[in-house]
Amino acid sequence: MIEALATTDRLVLRIPRLSDLETCARLLGDYEVAKMLARVAYPYDMEAGKAYLANAVKNWGDVRIAPELAFHIDREGEMIGCIGFKKLQETPELGYWLGRPFWGMGYMHEALPAAINWVFENTSHDLIAAEAMTENPASLKVMDRIGFRTVGEVGCASAAREATLPAIRKELQRADFVFGL
Repeated sequence: MIEALATTDRLVLRIPRLSDLETCARLLGDYEVAKMLARVAYPYDMEAGKAYLANAVKNWGDVRIAPELAFHIDREGEMIGCIGFKKLQETPELGYWLGRPFWGMGYMHEALPAAINWVFENTSHDLIAAEAMTENPASLKVMDRIGFRTVGEVGCASAAREATLPAIRKELQRADFVFGL
């Protein structure tokens, strides 16, 4: 099993490791990060984190049948965030996060195209969907810069807030994606 999936100028996208638990707990234990994510509870649940990592590692065993795939993002050998694609047997749905110390540095704009390129090169999918809460303009801007188009308004669950919040649904067609811009 190959661990490095893609590289950019500053980052390595790699297969998750069970040893990432402490870093996930530290970065996702920040309410400002967790509140913008659908599936991460606050405070961070270590048992849920262990289960996530075990599944994330297992899913890379056979990507053809995996229900979802996670790409952990490393900068200078340190994990700083994650990009995930769920519903891989349907229309993949993108989700992503960075630890707060790494916000505003262009890391997600660098990492996201590399992960999307991997999906388009290694699967037959022609469409990737994503949602971001309307109160998360940075996330929406990253998607817009990559070529995602708004298709509607939806409700997005937030496990950390135990609520559904207004969100924007976006889609990216394979034909509209240009890697390296």
